Amino acid sequence: MALFETVLIMLAMVLLSNVLNRFIPTIAIPLIQVGLGMLLAIFTSIEFFEMSSEFFMLLFLAPLLFNDGVNVDKKALWEERKAITVLSIGLVFVTVGILGSVIHSILPSMPWAGSFALAAALAPTDAVAVSALAEKVKIPSKMMHTLEGESLINDASGLVSFQFAVAALLTGTFSIFKASSSFVLISLGGVLVGIVLTLVTMQVIRWLRKLGIENTISFILLELLMPFGIFLVAEHLEVNGILAVVSAGLVYSKSYQRVNPEVAQLHLISKNTWSVFTFSLNGLVFVLLGIQLPSVIQVIWESNVINNSRLIFYILLITAILLGTRCLCFWIFKNFEPKTEQTKKEQVVQSALYTISGVRGTITLVSALSLPILITGNQPFVEREILICLAGGVILTTLLLANFAMPLFAEKKEKDQKQGNSEQEMLILKSVIKHLEEEITPETQGDILRVVHMYNDRLMGLSQDQDYRDENLRLRELILKWQLLDTLKQLKDRKINLQVAFRHMRRLNKLLYRLTRNKYYRNNMFYARLIRQKLQFNVLKPLTYKEKKEQRLYLKNSNLAFVSKKLKELDTDEFSKELITVYLTRYAVRDTTGKKYQTNHTDEWLEYAIQLEREEIQQAFEVGDLNRNEVKIYRENLLAMESTIQFIN
Repeated sequence: MALFETVLIMLAMVLLSNVLNRFIPTIAIPLIQVGLGMLLAIFTSIEFFEMSSEFFMLLFLAPLLFNDGVNVDKKALWEERKAITVLSIGLVFVTVGILGSVIHSILPSMPWAGSFALAAALAPTDAVAVSALAEKVKIPSKMMHTLEGESLINDASGLVSFQFAVAALLTGTFSIFKASSSFVLISLGGVLVGIVLTLVTMQVIRWLRKLGIENTISFILLELLMPFGIFLVAEHLEVNGILAVVSAGLVYSKSYQRVNPEVAQLHLISKNTWSVFTFSLNGLVFVLLGIQLPSVIQVIWESNVINNSRLIFYILLITAILLGTRCLCFWIFKNFEPKTEQTKKEQVVQSALYTISGVRGTITLVSALSLPILITGNQPFVEREILICLAGGVILTTLLLANFAMPLFAEKKEKDQKQGNSEQEMLILKSVIKHLEEEITPETQGDILRVVHMYNDRLMGLSQDQDYRDENLRLRELILKWQLLDTLKQLKDRKINLQVAFRHMRRLNKLLYRLTRNKYYRNNMFYARLIRQKLQFNVLKPLTYKEKKEQRLYLKNSNLAFVSKKLKELDTDEFSKELITVYLTRYAVRDTTGKKYQTNHTDEWLEYAIQLEREEIQQAFEVGDLNRNEVKIYRENLLAMESTIQFIN
């Protein structure tokens, strides 16, 4: 039960990190999650629960890397194969050799195998962290494809190097020939297992479909279980489980290339399911890192094994060597770009961006935590905590550096970049509303007004103009005042009781204060003063429940009719016609008698509106007002809207 509660709390921190990122967008989500994890460890009784590296990789890395393999651009991956091979294999082994020697020289008491184990843990970059940081800045697509491909493959080479180093740490022996040949066999074996098992799974799905079984939920569950099963089989066969799930994802993505309703529906649900699943897993990894760091830092900080200032210096030195080696690689290979395509300045900027994108994360954490407690001859590995602390420090340093340095070398992404062309979308929505209003008849009025109201809400949500927002606030304040005036009139005419009026006016007064923050509305005596000023005398007569209900309904309909009348009388020079129409539609849901318009066919009219919108989008694309990517976003939104039509009535 305690473990389950801990996981729930960590998931709550993942959710909170996403909320906090909206208020502090300059800080990347992984950093926020690490910070929240540290707060949990410091101020609560939650502690890091030990788990083996195999279980950690099974639980977190297998599904994450499988999903990355499914979604990665295969064509771009092949085009950047030279860069990816050099970075994910060549650079990893060079980094292990250089960094292992440096670590042993600054920590002479550390066994050579331990030094190389830490170097191997630090060698791979983190795909999750890079993707999260890339959401803040505009990274060129070619560079992003290279970074994604590198992080997919270097996990395997880093882990294999780490496993050999740990084996040497435990046994005291190491053979370069055996290590090299084992690396090739284990890697190729992992790829082969991933491909074979994925093809078998795809064949099973085809067989089930031939039998007439089209259970989307079952197929999604099978898809979620695939990376775990493939990883377990690969590890049982003693081949690389990481490469197995990556290759499985690459092959499985081919199953979505068929175009038919069943595959399209499965792909849509799969995409949404995996987005939630992977976000949760990614967040948990960094929260776990934050929970682990305080205890490790405390152990090292309070011990006499190493001076604290020297520890910080070692973290910075190791980070500098890691990034320096990476920068040198990109400089030697000219960023893997043709010589004629880059100026000297562009090469420097791109090399710097490639370098600081080499963030360390999940693999480094998993590897460091899996270091053995006992080594050759059952001797305690006293330097274990130092290695974990160094690894955690490097992870934090590279995250902080990338978070604050990447915007210096790349343009900041606009917040609405993923939302498409909002101005053009507003024009499309206005056109749809105009067509809908032309279809209004006494029989269709209720349904169409309801759909128009939905589209008006979307219009108001898209408006980024400050003048429009100010105008909207002024009109909302005016509408609330009209409701107050009408309530006073009905009270004075003795259509409603003071008890009903007082409660309604108190609610309107609170809404006015929330809207305007005007001190005039803050005091609850505001509406009492209005009553004293406007009314000469009114008898407070007790009402039955039925009478109260009837008077409240009467007052509501009276307010609606009065507001609608006032809106129609408004000068369009003071308020825009579109804004007046928005509120007219909103308050025209009932007629003056309080009888609701019939809304039995709203779903049909919403389908009609979506079809109109789809036609408008196509026309805008044909004349060049929308690009292909924007059209794709809008069509995905329309598909999502169509999937909710069944809940309208």
